[in-house]
Amino acid sequence: DLWILGLKIRKDAPVAQLDRVPDYESVGCAFESRRAHGIHKLKEVKENRVNVDDEYWMRIALHEAHRAAEENEVPVGCIIVLNGTIIGRGHNQIESLKDPTAHAEILAITAAARSLENWRLLNTTAYVTVEPCLMCTGALLLSRVKRVVYGTQDEKFGCLGSRYNLIKNSRFNHCFEITGGILADEAARLLKNFFQKKRKIR
Repeated sequence: DLWILGLKIRKDAPVAQLDRVPDYESVGCAFESRRAHGIHKLKEVKENRVNVDDEYWMRIALHEAHRAAEENEVPVGCIIVLNGTIIGRGHNQIESLKDPTAHAEILAITAAARSLENWRLLNTTAYVTVEPCLMCTGALLLSRVKRVVYGTQDEKFGCLGSRYNLIKNSRFNHCFEITGGILADEAARLLKNFFQKKRKIR
């Protein structure tokens, strides 16, 4: 072990740990951790890549939402992706199926489970245009998806941070990663236009 300014540093510690030594410049230890800098750059590249991919898949989910609007359903769409392949998709069909559970997420989860012949949707990402409600968040938890990406927030029913945040409940035996706000303006505009038309008809 090394001792620097009274701090114990393991010999096998990552270089970035040395960067946290206070005033190292004053004792002739001025350097920039190339390793830490490289890791930061790599993380930045990966995040940008994720954003590009998320927008690509979210546009497909938005296409599902447009289909819902064409069928006079609240325009919400969802797709489920595994290893770059869509294994399930759905859009709201509550009115057409006369089923209160026929939300986009539920239909996409069902399709994905049939595709895999397994109810566990491990390592999948669900892309949904609107923040999932209580029922859909529960279904996503039960299906064991790895990640949920949503578009616009739902202040009235959203359960990933707006009305509630179920993922913060550590008592569940599963949780998933959350990314929100992907193409949020487009998703919100679609909802707004739909309900404006509804009000005019009434």
